[in-house]
Amino acid sequence: MAPSRSAVAARHLDDLSGVPQSPLETCDALARTASETCRQHERLARLMTLGVAQPELEAAHAMVDTIDLALSESVQQFEHTCATVTITDQADLRQAANAMWLSAREYLRRHSIAEKATRQLAQHDAEKLGDLHFEYELEASALLGLKQNTSTFQKLRPEQSAR
Repeated sequence: MAPSRSAVAARHLDDLSGVPQSPLETCDALARTASETCRQHERLARLMTLGVAQPELEAAHAMVDTIDLALSESVQQFEHTCATVTITDQADLRQAANAMWLSAREYLRRHSIAEKATRQLAQHDAEKLGDLHFEYELEASALLGLKQNTSTFQKLRPEQSAR
């Protein structure tokens, strides 16, 4: 019997775990993860608009949670790899990579604030719901910024996109 995809992927990750990534490879990985983050959030929004069954919606939420975690890990990897090394000598590419990184951090920050506000919501008065709506609007704005900055970076490195 052939090995499962997850077993092959795990073996591949084990093979790569000791291999340091170059700054550009780290930026490319962040771009691919950010792009998928935006795509999964758009998919979840479409499913919510369609009013799909609860199990499908829960599965979509799980996918969003997973890709948000992957984005957080990609941001940390970017910070670790690019903290002391110049990403590239190309100013436009360096600027696009930094803008993408900053927008990913902002999205993760806004997402964390909105999630915390949701968990702390004890009373459903108009003011609290208005504040919660405001936090989600800021999160959506941060996600849009991430999408735009990721697109800008990927236009500069189209060969590294996983479209």
